[in-house]
Amino acid sequence: MTDAIADAERIKYDDVWRSPRYRVKAHGLALWCRRRDLFPPMVTSAVDLGCGHGRLMAQWLHEGIDAVGIDLSAAAPDPDIAERWGHRLHFASLWDLALGRRFDLGVCADVMEHIPEGKVDRALERIADHVDVAVFKIANHASRWLGHDLHLTQRPADWWRERLKAAFSAVERLPFEPAGRTFLFRCRC
Repeated sequence: MTDAIADAERIKYDDVWRSPRYRVKAHGLALWCRRRDLFPPMVTSAVDLGCGHGRLMAQWLHEGIDAVGIDLSAAAPDPDIAERWGHRLHFASLWDLALGRRFDLGVCADVMEHIPEGKVDRALERIADHVDVAVFKIANHASRWLGHDLHLTQRPADWWRERLKAAFSAVERLPFEPAGRTFLFRCRC
């Protein structure tokens, strides 16, 4: 059975990821490099949830961490990363995530706001099924690129906290600047 919402979003992101200007930022990699305090001290396996160009997954692999990346669009990964580690990349919607294993850590940076609101709860449930600890960085502002609305779910921090609490056993909101425009959560199963 096909998922019309996932198919429409995939087509949109196939277009967006072809823009060199869209490929500049690496939100997950920036978190990993600048905010190690967010993560467990010993990580042996990790999944980048909405990996985009795959740079965080590549960094983890360079550090000896067993890592995979998930993205909706096969156009997202950088060509050199796809060539070297394509076997570690999976292309699916987060609400249909089925990797068949658990990871110590999952990072979902600037991704959840891209999920259609009606799919958010299911995506969080699927993520919780795959990770022991998850770090979420969620933007709360509009974003348009090449005529596409990208941030489909813009909600306040309390709304996100309630959804995260439904999927995870422990949820903590962490400080992040700029306050009010971006939310940072660490969750445990």
